[in-house]
Amino acid sequence: NRNKLKKLRMLHIIRGSHIDFLKWAKPAFVASWLLILVGIGYGISRGSSVMGVDFAGGDLVTMNYAQKVPVKKIRAALDEAKIGEATISYQESALDNHRSLQVTTAFGTGEKSRDTLLAKFPEAKFAPQAVDKVGPVVGAQILKSAIISGLLALFGILVYVAMRYEFSFAVGAVIAILHDVLMTMGWFFLTGRQLNAPIVAAILTIIGFSINDTIVIFDRIREDLKLGIKGRFKEIINRALNQTLSRTIITSGTVFLSTLSLYLFGGSVINDFAFTFLVGILTGTYSSIYIASALVLWWHRGERPKAASQVVMDNTVAARA
Repeated sequence: NRNKLKKLRMLHIIRGSHIDFLKWAKPAFVASWLLILVGIGYGISRGSSVMGVDFAGGDLVTMNYAQKVPVKKIRAALDEAKIGEATISYQESALDNHRSLQVTTAFGTGEKSRDTLLAKFPEAKFAPQAVDKVGPVVGAQILKSAIISGLLALFGILVYVAMRYEFSFAVGAVIAILHDVLMTMGWFFLTGRQLNAPIVAAILTIIGFSINDTIVIFDRIREDLKLGIKGRFKEIINRALNQTLSRTIITSGTVFLSTLSLYLFGGSVINDFAFTFLVGILTGTYSSIYIASALVLWWHRGERPKAASQVVMDNTVAARA
């Protein structure tokens, strides 16, 4: 207001780009859903083997110990014995100073896990207490809560975007989120991994990341429409995608690098979570262009939205007045 600040420079990695993103919208759209069909189909064909200990249950081995062994070494020993996924936790009681190790593995591997740890770590002086069977009750509750919260989130996004923009934008955003979730799960299944509780957290995080990137692009499309930028609707969308390209690269790139560090150096405990989120970042960025934006364009058959045209006409009349 005081006219003291003349310029406010922002970081731009790419300036003045004129990439025709939507040129490849149709083949990219078809290829995406074909890949989803392959990934999800493969996951279904795997049957119960796709479920990890959190959802399928397993054997719970409880042992007392004299010397604590790092979880990383225990997991490495179980992996070497080809026991598979394991949940490892130390339990300590403050009342009687009782200490125990609990290891949960797949059904039928409890005895093998116990024998492996006894042979690998004699210095720990493990004293086996019990090998019990645990059911998938907790995992089922987590999955049920995740599905309910995910559906509520999608409904809330649909209502918000429809009110804030247009119904076509809302449909594009929700389908793009579904695409990201299914694509991520498809890649997860194709790589032979097993579902566990952290994966549920990763999927819910991907939903938030995906809608954030989509809304930024939609907001720029709406602004350009209100400004009365000339050109076809496809050109308006391409313009918005190019205008937000630097922001997309910076935001997605920094999140990708931090998640990549978790994937490479975080260890096996967080490996599945990091892998899932890595795929989600890529698909979330991709779907904002080739799923959400493309669907909005096709919904209006390449024509400008009527509501946006009305806004531009009202602004023109007001300017003349």
